[in-house]
Amino acid sequence: MCTYCLERAFSEYKYPPDSPIIGALMAAPVNDVPFKRTDALNDERLTHTSDYSTNLNPLLTAPQNDHEIIDHIPGEPTIPFRENEIFLQKELTTPVLDELFDILWLVAKESSSNIDALHRQIIKGRDIVPTEDPKLHLIWQEKRIFIKPIPLCLLNHDFWSIVFCTNSNTASRITSTSGSQSAGERSSAPVSAPSSYRAAASGFLRSYALLIQHRSDFRLAKEYHLIPEDVNWAKWCKFIAGFRDLPDKEVAKRYSYGQLRLTRLNWATRIFCPKSAVTCWFYEEPYWSTLPYIRDAAVPLAFIFASVSLILSSMQVMLAVPTQRLFSKGFFRLVLGAVSPNSFDCNRLSAVLGDFPQEEESNRRSSCGCDARA
Repeated sequence: MCTYCLERAFSEYKYPPDSPIIGALMAAPVNDVPFKRTDALNDERLTHTSDYSTNLNPLLTAPQNDHEIIDHIPGEPTIPFRENEIFLQKELTTPVLDELFDILWLVAKESSSNIDALHRQIIKGRDIVPTEDPKLHLIWQEKRIFIKPIPLCLLNHDFWSIVFCTNSNTASRITSTSGSQSAGERSSAPVSAPSSYRAAASGFLRSYALLIQHRSDFRLAKEYHLIPEDVNWAKWCKFIAGFRDLPDKEVAKRYSYGQLRLTRLNWATRIFCPKSAVTCWFYEEPYWSTLPYIRDAAVPLAFIFASVSLILSSMQVMLAVPTQRLFSKGFFRLVLGAVSPNSFDCNRLSAVLGDFPQEEESNRRSSCGCDARA
């Protein structure tokens, strides 16, 4: 349990130090939220629904007079809080990249800081494309880069305290020590999301520390709706400071890398065929119609056709020449004359290679009407 809950246990609920609830909380490992409550960019306060008994863990459900109490995921009114794990799996996980992690060094620079700030993306001629698919976050093509907007729940301090900073066994220990719940209530106790979700959330927010480094980046983020409109620069700097220097061991494996190129990921998907991929042909299909594929294939197909035609023509010429004359100097001069647009250059090359056979020299002079003895 986080230290914030311990502080509330002493100050607001007046639990004595020898209370079994305090003992259970103290036994749980401390795992603090990376930002202060006063620095949170979303102020909604969470409470559990009837499926989460308030007697089970009252530290998570204390009302605050100045904020509305909600029982859904912050920013998602239609998704009840009890479905937070399903929501996080959809919003944060990147199973295909996790499967490809061991070979990503072949297609990308192995550096978590390889992320250009938003203003640099514009300088490089890339359009910023918001996407809600986590697997496309920081994936780029020649003229665009995909960036996932920050889910509001990741800006909420209560959400981090309850979902990411609650030890999975704390609830059961509190239940067993308090002895005030029935078996049915114990079975309905909330189970915290795995640490992998915290690592994914931490890595995701650390990437934003690199994307938004200046006021110009901050304005671009608002323009493309990557962050809430009501956030100001000072609040953003205080919030993101806790994620800026996180080491790679505290984030998901995917965020050990920065930007990834889509064309290379497509080839990696074709070669290694990860089980989580929707298709073994593409990491993400770049087009949704046939015409762009034909247009992209036209140039390489034309090059292959021209190369094969040239090879076949050369083979026909070689077959048409008698074998005894194939490697003669006269034939070599004929080839040079056909290739070079300047006959003068061909004559100079011929002079370097040596004189031609006397028979060919006589034929040349007779064709010009010259006396061989002149």
